[in-house]
Amino acid sequence: SGLRFEILNAFVDGGMAGLSRAELAVWLALYRDTKPDVTARASLADLARRGGMDRQTAARAVGRLERRKMLKRLSRGGLNRGPSVYQVFPYPMG
Repeated sequence: SGLRFEILNAFVDGGMAGLSRAELAVWLALYRDTKPDVTARASLADLARRGGMDRQTAARAVGRLERRKMLKRLSRGGLNRGPSVYQVFPYPMG
């Protein structure tokens, strides 16, 4: 649990600069969902609902976070496949 605060501190200190509100909301929702195996599972609809945005905005935010290397999508979810699976990083993982 101490490591969770270190990661959150790293995000606040170096990762969140320049992120949009949607990107912040998506990152925080996924970070909150991160399990001990360092993965988070969520659908775009769920991210959109929790972030107070539409699904397309959530999809764009996920894409921008991936391009910034703050998220890595390990598997793409969909109908009959369940939610997407992500790794979440506190700052760009160059």
